[in-house]
Amino acid sequence: MITLEYLENRLWTAASILRGVSSGNDYINYLFRLLLLKRLSDLFEEESYKAKPRFFIPVISQWNYLLQIPENIGQALNEAGRAIETRNPGIRELQGIFINYNFEHNHSQVDIKKQDQVLRQLIWHLSEIKLQNKYFAEPDLLGKACEYFMAQFTANLGKMSGEFFTPQKVAELLVRLLEPQPGMSICDPFCGLGGILTECIKQIKHLGNKQNDLLLYGQEINQNTFSLAKINLLLHDNFDFDIRLGDTIREPQLVENGKLMLFDRVISNPPFNVRNWSYELSKFDMYDRFRYGIPPKVGGNFAFIQHILTTLTNTGKAGVLVPLGVLFRGASEGIIRRRIIESDLIEAVIGLASNLLSGTGIPTAILIFNRDKQENRRNKILFIDASNEYQKSRNQNYLREEDITHIITAYQAFEDEEGYAKVVALEELAANEYILNINRYVLTPKDENDKIDIEAEIIKLRELEAQRAEAEMSMNKYLRELGIELTD
Repeated sequence: MITLEYLENRLWTAASILRGVSSGNDYINYLFRLLLLKRLSDLFEEESYKAKPRFFIPVISQWNYLLQIPENIGQALNEAGRAIETRNPGIRELQGIFINYNFEHNHSQVDIKKQDQVLRQLIWHLSEIKLQNKYFAEPDLLGKACEYFMAQFTANLGKMSGEFFTPQKVAELLVRLLEPQPGMSICDPFCGLGGILTECIKQIKHLGNKQNDLLLYGQEINQNTFSLAKINLLLHDNFDFDIRLGDTIREPQLVENGKLMLFDRVISNPPFNVRNWSYELSKFDMYDRFRYGIPPKVGGNFAFIQHILTTLTNTGKAGVLVPLGVLFRGASEGIIRRRIIESDLIEAVIGLASNLLSGTGIPTAILIFNRDKQENRRNKILFIDASNEYQKSRNQNYLREEDITHIITAYQAFEDEEGYAKVVALEELAANEYILNINRYVLTPKDENDKIDIEAEIIKLRELEAQRAEAEMSMNKYLRELGIELTD
């Protein structure tokens, strides 16, 4: 049986083999497509006894055929991938993964014999891994191994990875807060590599339901990331999703009959503080998304938030990861925030620790929006300060299971917890100019050691006053010596 540790090790070895023909930034593109080719081939063989397999793998795309290719292996891989898409036109989940990728495009500086040698070694290496479900020691083994590889890969990419990758524990927290249920439609309109959508699948499985009880949707602006998101879901053994390519603000693709599709849950980690977010088109938006106000040119955070709010059903909820500036910045953002608060759409503001995300060390917050609040939650917002809930690491902090549990428990309870959670009425928010800074409402508790010794503090104050007077006398002395007249 294949274990998770074994599979992770084999993937890292495969990545090291690729150093011969692929740049470091392209490992994940190359390896994940090869892995999908192997997985589809093995599944097709495993399902060959079925009257109607889920998909068809032509001979030139089957792994045993690729093993026999003597030369021009990159070209053969291109043909194999394109054949899969061509022969499965009705399966949208497979479209756009291989056709837009060239297995040879990074090889111009490498001798063709060297290319074939490395690719042959890689294909033989992957041949040793049996990717049929019957050989897996636990469910979703391949998906878990890919998550591990993806996390390691994006950590090495640094700052740029934060635009398309949400760490697994942060994604898990977002999804568990929103509690997706069987039959719900769920969307991530800025889906990146699809990590939040795969967490939704896990949540449904955890509840004892089949993963196809969810209707999963997404959109991604980057062609390559769009393809990788689809691969990620397929490697998690999900063949029922709808991810579309395009700019969510300029050209939303999840549209029916000229209107934006509505969802029961929208869960997302949009890019932070995007400058070029289509400000010039916002005043003429045909979908009426900016009803609370036009965000500033230099930051699209509230453009993304308003798109999400527009795509919620009347009973829908959303969870959005945002930079802290969204909570307090003024001008047009302050106006938008006030109008959203006055509409009673925000249910909770949850502050997270710094350095939880790839590529940025800034602290963040989760905003939970709810169009159908329970009676006891109306005209109130719950603030949770989870900024001290994390496991410190050398390069990046991590949420622990106990941190996630504490946050979820506090959110579900929706009541005050000293030093951690506070329920605040809209009247108090209005008095504070609709600023959502968490530390304005959640105060750090004082223990016995924090009690103020008034007498000691007065002594300190008198000492500081004496030092100031002495410094002032000394300064005046030097000024007089310089001939500067002083007035009382």
